[in-house]
Amino acid sequence: MRFAIRDDDTNFFTTPAELELCYGDIWHEFAPTLCLISKVKGNWDKWVHQIYKDKQNTDWATWQADNTPHPIEKNVELVAFLKKKIADRKLDIGYHAKYHRNEDDALPTEMSNNYVRGAEYFTNRNVTDEIKTEVAHLNNQFDCTISVFTPPQNLLSLNGYHCVLNAGLNICGGGISFYKKEKNITGLINIGKQLAFKLINREADYPKVLKYSNHTEIAYHYPLQPSTRLDNLIHDFEMVRKYNGDFVLSTHYVEFNYPMVYDEKITMKEVLMNFLDYISKYKDVQKMSLSQMLKS
Repeated sequence: MRFAIRDDDTNFFTTPAELELCYGDIWHEFAPTLCLISKVKGNWDKWVHQIYKDKQNTDWATWQADNTPHPIEKNVELVAFLKKKIADRKLDIGYHAKYHRNEDDALPTEMSNNYVRGAEYFTNRNVTDEIKTEVAHLNNQFDCTISVFTPPQNLLSLNGYHCVLNAGLNICGGGISFYKKEKNITGLINIGKQLAFKLINREADYPKVLKYSNHTEIAYHYPLQPSTRLDNLIHDFEMVRKYNGDFVLSTHYVEFNYPMVYDEKITMKEVLMNFLDYISKYKDVQKMSLSQMLKS
């Protein structure tokens, strides 16, 4: 089976020290994939912790008013650090968002339980050219070729989904039903694979990367958050391993020092390291970047 780490939200406010603390004892073995916000709006360093604390009771009017873009390249130290780590194959990068703000006239009410204010590509706007422009800019900044997209808030509208595909990116997540995807021969085969798997294995999600005509996708990923229990991660991992599948652990570097909500004596980083220790006992697990996983 194959294993990758998807880490969302690296942006102008991210420091090399934060990333070193998160992954310095991991990247010697394989490259975690950091999915970047190219021009984050507002004081991310303030709001990400405020929203975690206040949740839906956040002062959203003040948050919305704090809307100055902060291009990632203005953090010269971060850019130099990432370029070096990418060149050394210790880190991999993908595209996550331009602003990490949904700026449509009306927010999607059907997703009111999610933080849709950040779901930039749950949209009816045509953002294909915008995505292409941002990815080309990041490629130029970091001397690389980004091939992977991870959606903000793990939400894509069907229109947003097609914009990402038209921009030439592979996808991890998004919440789009497999029935609504590509309907050519390749797409119909993929629908058949997923439907047959679910009919036989009702307790599991389809565990492998799917190849479409011009891109690849993995629909499911497994979150590590301050509420995630180690035994639940292990259960999910063993389920994917049962089918020799592809396991994507999705997380956020900014939460690594957070205490776990069920035990404040341990941090999220400690849960991650315990989980990696567990999976390392299996010699058949191939650890790789998300970009590498989605290439095949």
